[in-house]
Amino acid sequence: MTSIRSYFNKAIIRQDLKQYGWIGILYLLALLFFIPFLMLFAVREGQPVQQLNSLYEVTNRISLVLLLIFPVLAGTFIFRYLHAKAPSDLYHGLPITRSQLLTSHLCSALVLITVPVWITAVLSALIRPYADYYVYDLTMVWEFGIIYTILGLFVCAFTILMAICFGQTLIQMVLTYGLLFTPAWLMVLGIMHIRQFLFGFHDYYFENGYSNLFTLEKVTPLLRIAGASREPFGWFELTMYLVLSLLFLGLGYFLYRKRDGAAASQTIVYRFLTPLFIVLVMLFCSLVGGLYLSGMRDNSRVMLMFGYILGGVFGYLVVQMVLHRTWLVFTRKVLVHGVIYMITLAAILYIPVSGIGGYESRVPEQADVKSVLYSDSYLSFINKYDSSGQRIDNNISSYFTEDKEYNAAVIKLHEAIVEKHKEGKLSENEEYSRDTLGFTIGYELNNGHRILRKYIVKISEFGDYLKPLMESTYYKELMYNLKGLNESETSSIEVYNPYLNKQIKINEPKEIEKLKKLFIQEIMNMSYQDQMDARKQEEWAGLHFINIENRNNNYYGSWEKSFAELEAWLEKKGYADQVRMTPSDISSMTITRNINNTGFVLERNANNPALDYYAYMAKLAGETRVTEDMDKENIILNQQYFDVYVDKSREDTPYLVKVTLNNKEVVIWSLEDFPEGLQ
Repeated sequence: MTSIRSYFNKAIIRQDLKQYGWIGILYLLALLFFIPFLMLFAVREGQPVQQLNSLYEVTNRISLVLLLIFPVLAGTFIFRYLHAKAPSDLYHGLPITRSQLLTSHLCSALVLITVPVWITAVLSALIRPYADYYVYDLTMVWEFGIIYTILGLFVCAFTILMAICFGQTLIQMVLTYGLLFTPAWLMVLGIMHIRQFLFGFHDYYFENGYSNLFTLEKVTPLLRIAGASREPFGWFELTMYLVLSLLFLGLGYFLYRKRDGAAASQTIVYRFLTPLFIVLVMLFCSLVGGLYLSGMRDNSRVMLMFGYILGGVFGYLVVQMVLHRTWLVFTRKVLVHGVIYMITLAAILYIPVSGIGGYESRVPEQADVKSVLYSDSYLSFINKYDSSGQRIDNNISSYFTEDKEYNAAVIKLHEAIVEKHKEGKLSENEEYSRDTLGFTIGYELNNGHRILRKYIVKISEFGDYLKPLMESTYYKELMYNLKGLNESETSSIEVYNPYLNKQIKINEPKEIEKLKKLFIQEIMNMSYQDQMDARKQEEWAGLHFINIENRNNNYYGSWEKSFAELEAWLEKKGYADQVRMTPSDISSMTITRNINNTGFVLERNANNPALDYYAYMAKLAGETRVTEDMDKENIILNQQYFDVYVDKSREDTPYLVKVTLNNKEVVIWSLEDFPEGLQ
């Protein structure tokens, strides 16, 4: 029976350490500089002591990047003999088995990537009493050592596996980093591809990881290890990295025994990896090419398909040139195989968007639904971070309700949308305009599954279905976050104008309570039409409910033009005209028609696109000056709409208003109706 000691050949290990010991020395110096050196000699006069949660926080996680450099260098250089014929023949001619040879080299690599970590850990523990500006306990020191050891082993094991599978050092290093990044580009490009074709697909939901409880940064080793995700490393996650490391090493041992001794300098050592390599490169080039060309032509479906084909062909030819190490790859065999790979690529791109399984038409029965979600704010599904950059757990389940009537209304709306889509009256690429509304519909089913869809529909066609939802108490409490406002202590309220230097601050407790109560009451009384108008009309002023004790609980609202009781109270207190825009704030006002399809082209780097667009329209249609008539100016102020920018969502605006304020600022508004009495 072979002794375990015989698997560690001292001569090979000694030679590796003599030849590549510089990797471990540089790794040690880098770790010492980024952690104990900075903790010991950092000058932070006048700054408070920092309580560390982990040692790599000393340099804002920059030291984690070292894990993507030195373990790769160790695995690459020690196994570089596999990629050249002479060293490969020399090592494989030694009187030891391949398992013994691999074990000895692996031992050398582990010494280079673990010894510097534990030296740094010991020194960090010793200097703890002298690190005046940092507070940390010994538990963090050992956690640092364990984290850097496991992650270093993971990266090194993956690098060694790539060195065994490929016969060229450059290709091996590129693929090492490329495959560590693969989950990110595959997820991002895949989501962008699917949302182009699949009706109702909710890209925000998947991009932010709510579907599988993982963020993009967490499922991508390269981003995770580089510190892109600010979540701490958990023991379950570290265990998974350790298991993957052992899996990579086990696979490496198996493949190394099967490796052909003449495989040195070949691009791909094992034939079964060639199709996977080709398809992966073709898929990446195809998605990038299609989405890039489509984006250049306003999401043109024709350009998208052309880009997919062009990118796939380009990727295939590049791979063939790399495999054959020549650009002369235009042979009949290569072209025939190219057709087969293009068909395979087409199937890979088509299957996820084919609607197999009824994705687009699936509406659950109310009896199967536990709770529902309706939200017309995509911000609900964007990852949130606190002031320190830590990700806040945005529990999506808090947006669902079990109210039966609300559930029935949401299902009824969903059924109407699906029916319209079946009739060909709705598309997955519906564009935003003044008559469209984007929203999310979601279900939590009794079996624990979750369904989420995102739609953009014309308000005029679905108003009867939207009305009961938007007038419900639950919707208003959710979308306007009234629960958060009610539960938060308000120290003061700022009422401010977004255009003018007008602002008041209310500090009287009774007035704060009254204004807060009126604001909540006005929102609860808003009709469906009031809410639709509020989406288009500019508010009179902004409201800032300030919580001095906890700034994260500050609340921002709007004094909408439909808030009659709130307006009456502000006028009674003399606050109204101190903040809202009045004719006395306006220097001049002119109106022009908005003409569609004029061929207007916005200049690159334009300072004020809206003003340039107005000037172009005024030149075409002429303009009318509003005389100093307060009634006419008030009519315009009362119906003003959002700023007009040059995009398709504003093409149906009938009129444009140019308002020059006394402070010399110029704003452009859209206008629904031309004021009576103006010629």
